Amino acid sequence: MALNYQKQRISITVDSQLLQEIDQLTTNRSAAVEQGLRLWRQQHIEAQLQKFYQNRSQSDIKREEEWAQFSQEQMEEILEEEGL
Repeated sequence: MALNYQKQRISITVDSQLLQEIDQLTTNRSAAVEQGLRLWRQQHIEAQLQKFYQNRSQSDIKREEEWAQFSQEQMEEILEEEGL
């Protein structure tokens, strides 16, 4: 199934020195801006995830560790039963 990505034209204001540097690296400003926005979005998501995991309570951490241990034991039992 092919994905249909629609693009939208925008107008932005950029530091002239930065634009000159970008122009030295590529002839496609739109692609450079799009790649920069994708990178910014990914960094934003990663920062949110990092903040979430750093702010977990000790009880949440303990519960996750217990669940991981239980899951590991269950998987080992299944694999043993299957002879794997």
